[in-house]
Amino acid sequence: MTPIALEYCPVRWLRYSRKLNCQHPDNWSELSAKQLIAAVRIMQETITDDELIASMLNTKKRLVKRLSAYQKFCIIDLLGFLETHDPYYEFILPTIGKFSRPQPRLKDETFGTFIFAETFFEKYAATGDKEFLAKFISCYYRTGAFREADIKINSSIIAAFPADEQEAIFLNYYLIRQWFVEQYPNVFEPAADQTKKEKSSWIDVYDAIVGDDIVKEAEYANLPISTVLRYLDKRIKTNRHEGKIR
Repeated sequence: MTPIALEYCPVRWLRYSRKLNCQHPDNWSELSAKQLIAAVRIMQETITDDELIASMLNTKKRLVKRLSAYQKFCIIDLLGFLETHDPYYEFILPTIGKFSRPQPRLKDETFGTFIFAETFFEKYAATGDKEFLAKFISCYYRTGAFREADIKINSSIIAAFPADEQEAIFLNYYLIRQWFVEQYPNVFEPAADQTKKEKSSWIDVYDAIVGDDIVKEAEYANLPISTVLRYLDKRIKTNRHEGKIR
């Protein structure tokens, strides 16, 4: 966090000033839920400079209005980190309605849950269909264990919440995916190489793991995400070393 010390005139026609001491986030991991939503609104162009500064400094908008244009410029200039998408391992919004976020690093989430979430995430990214966005969120934000049968009803509830909250969770998951790239580099290809896998999906990966072993299909789906990704990363690395894949 960057310490900020500001001097402003509470009443413009009186010759005295006050000081405001606060902090400004330096990276994605330091954003609060409110600040993440503000970041989304920047991209949507639905937030004013004063609203943005008030959110990032966690202060009142009426105080921001007393700052000079130069002060505001310097504060907004601190938001350069939003142009990068640094890896982060946790959902920032603790809840959306009655539904709660999963644990950091998606601990205790299953590979089956991951497949459903990834499928809806990629469909929303490709189509912009809000139905897929709500279904994606319903995979991770829940009141209990994941069940495919709950997706329809839970996503219909989530769809009624503000769009910027939903988009904030979508953006947050993009950062989590970047964290996955760091942890399992052989599984997750860089964005530039994604075109090579246009016709593939996580369902294809799952089918490749399970094969004809129908009896153990549920067992594989209930394995922790980290267990499966670690296995895949090691398997791909070995196959590349042996020249079986490039």
